[in-house]
Amino acid sequence: MAQQASSPACPTTATTTTTWTELTNTSWRDDDYRRMVMAYLIEAVYLLELERQERRDAAAVAQQWWEPFQFRLAHELVDDRDGSVFGAVFERDHQASPTPTPSGAPSAVVAFRGALLRAPTIRRDVEDRLRLLARDSLRGSARLARAAQALSATVDRFGSENVCVCGHSLGAGFARQVVRMLVASSPRQQQQQQQQAAAASLEYHLFNAPYLSLPMGVRGVLRTADCLLKALRSGVAKWRGKALRNVAYANCILGYTRLESTRKL
Repeated sequence: MAQQASSPACPTTATTTTTWTELTNTSWRDDDYRRMVMAYLIEAVYLLELERQERRDAAAVAQQWWEPFQFRLAHELVDDRDGSVFGAVFERDHQASPTPTPSGAPSAVVAFRGALLRAPTIRRDVEDRLRLLARDSLRGSARLARAAQALSATVDRFGSENVCVCGHSLGAGFARQVVRMLVASSPRQQQQQQQQAAAASLEYHLFNAPYLSLPMGVRGVLRTADCLLKALRSGVAKWRGKALRNVAYANCILGYTRLESTRKL
């Protein structure tokens, strides 16, 4: 009788193991989960640049933001003028897990960070942010061509239906701009139609894009100006380290409360 009473435990254990796999697959079909992963990958781009500025092993610190989701850092998008990391391409890490790619999970993600108010990056970041707010476009940015090339190469490799694009604040501007450029990049009508279809099937997540709402954009400029004024008053050399890092993280997290996204059904 004791053996009969304990026998239902076996099916329960087996069901739990199966349910975990099913849960992973199901999570990627949930919009909130997808947005959460995109936010993590954007945060990883912030960390790559912040740790680079601190002259530490950036990938070793930032990998905790992509490894739990079975991604790997394929390559960084670097501004040649100052060496800053403004974006990154993440690809599915099939070596990290022998299980098949979860249903609905993207094969690659192109992520862009927002502005960082630190001495090594403040000039280029604010320059691009003001360009975006004034023109609703990033045309003229030295980073734009590299960002567009990265997206185009990623789409060519994996297919547009398997690629996600995401960005926060200024990075959301880059994300939208490169998708627009993908549509308009081909002069031939047939190729242009193919690229338009590819761009239409691209999934994107834009967190706190500065031009989505003019009042919010204006407030963003005022916050930037206020931070610059404080930096000048107290001295940039004194305004560094953990304090600046916390400001960047706080801005990033607060920005996630306002987003624009599209999802292929």
